[in-house]
Amino acid sequence: MIETAKEAAGSDAVLAVMSGSFVQRGEPAAFDKWTRAEEAVKNGVNLVVELPAVFACSSAAYFASGGVQVLEGLGCVDRLAFGSESGELEGLRRAADFLDRREEELHREISAFVKEGMSYPRARQAAAEKLGGGVEPEAISEPNNILAVEYLRHVKKMEPWTVKRQGSGHHVSASQIRAELAAADPEEWNRRQQAYWQMAAAAVLRADRSQLEQILSAGGGLSDKLKKEIRYASSVEELLDRLKTKAYTHTRVRRMLAQTLLGIERRSVEEARPYIRVLAFDQRGAAVLREVRKRGCAGLPLITNVNRGLRDFPEIRETLEKDILAADLHNLLLSRDLYACSDYVMQVRRV
Repeated sequence: MIETAKEAAGSDAVLAVMSGSFVQRGEPAAFDKWTRAEEAVKNGVNLVVELPAVFACSSAAYFASGGVQVLEGLGCVDRLAFGSESGELEGLRRAADFLDRREEELHREISAFVKEGMSYPRARQAAAEKLGGGVEPEAISEPNNILAVEYLRHVKKMEPWTVKRQGSGHHVSASQIRAELAAADPEEWNRRQQAYWQMAAAAVLRADRSQLEQILSAGGGLSDKLKKEIRYASSVEELLDRLKTKAYTHTRVRRMLAQTLLGIERRSVEEARPYIRVLAFDQRGAAVLREVRKRGCAGLPLITNVNRGLRDFPEIRETLEKDILAADLHNLLLSRDLYACSDYVMQVRRV
């Protein structure tokens, strides 16, 4: 992806927006964000910035919106590169235009199909087929295509470019990688999984139903069902089995747990102020940062030290504190030192 993007853009600099301590599938990241950012730089990315947790642990629309805002906020990014199952922009653009014009109608059709007993992914595809409009159903049903379409809906200043995604969708490939990690050290992996379950279950038990209903992924009775079933499960997987219904995808339930743990409400995302949080860079990335500072980041706060960020930019405090909390909880899960590995202490990686 990196090599193809560089060649296609004719550029010698690549910037990446990376999820931090929690990822879009609704789980803690397998490794800490500083290690992952450093590895990205070692493998061809020149500058890595963090996607705030309120966007990273959300549905495609919010995830894409956050990523695009951060990249465009840098003020010097010319092209937005992303993977997709489609691999071609024309069909993705048609899908983006279709959603801009008929999104409410699409959601009504999806709801109708779900009530008839279809799973949500199949209902989304069936609704697209029913409404027509020259849109390939796969463009709004395959996981990377869904993200790609949302990037296109939000991008304003950058030229979009996509590369065809080979193999399985991101949820399946992520599961495969996690399975390999679990097989390599099953005792440690199971310990982490159980620790996370206990954290998430405690957060659900502590919240009342009205509080749960404010969580971003709530709605459609999910908060009530989650509150009811949490006592009967002893792991995330058991909870997913108990909540098994065609109206709730596993990813949505996972996100609901993570968002409850982090306190990510609908308001948290809708009112979030984006910023540029630097995680790692190389010599070329340092030159990009100098250019960003010169151009003023299009008005977005540039954070290289979280303590100064909290002090100097009160308008982003609430969103930035979610990142700090996410990192603290992640450190607990990984049995890392809470002080030495906290966002207050960790420094940007220079590779």
